[in-house]
Amino acid sequence: MKSLLLFTYKQPLKGPRFRWGVLCNRRDTYKHPLAWSTIRGPYRAHDPEFQRSRNIDTVLTIDGPKAFYHERQGFRLRVPFLGWAIEPFLK
Repeated sequence: MKSLLLFTYKQPLKGPRFRWGVLCNRRDTYKHPLAWSTIRGPYRAHDPEFQRSRNIDTVLTIDGPKAFYHERQGFRLRVPFLGWAIEPFLK
């Protein structure tokens, strides 16, 4: 069952952006803890909310398949059974 997914996603440097596409799958991944230098390094210095997630959504967008952390998604609307009709136009 493929669903149409409309959501906002908070980029670490660019801020929140509106995204849409067909939800291909969601997977729960195990990740090792981050090193202290990675968390407090220059890239994440101004992002106090950064944390690694275990839930990754793979979404087929206009730019191709992309992976998004589920916890960093803001507003989210999922329309079930509509992804099969939109998917051929995204390939």
